[in-house]
Amino acid sequence: MSVGLYRYSGDIYDRDSELTLSENISTQEFYDEHWERAIHKLGISIVRDSSEIVFHQLEDALDELDRLREWAIQELDGTNLEYMQGRVEQLQRILPNAFVSKGDVLYIF
Repeated sequence: MSVGLYRYSGDIYDRDSELTLSENISTQEFYDEHWERAIHKLGISIVRDSSEIVFHQLEDALDELDRLREWAIQELDGTNLEYMQGRVEQLQRILPNAFVSKGDVLYIF
């Protein structure tokens, strides 16, 4: 299993809604071990499992990603650092363009 960022063409609970964005964030095991520790320590509230991100939260979400990246640099090393830093930087590139309209909702699960 893994944790990812998703966007749908409509309501996520509508069976006719189609997946329009899918971006891997982390394997579940890595997320549980490292991302959760960082999220708890940093008080992250937007970029976390089970979140729904709306357009007006974009700047705050990007700020949280900056904080997560800095945490990874300070707390991890080797392949763990490379993996988390790479995933955070990919999200930083994708997130600003992930909203097709201001009404879109992005999901993390």
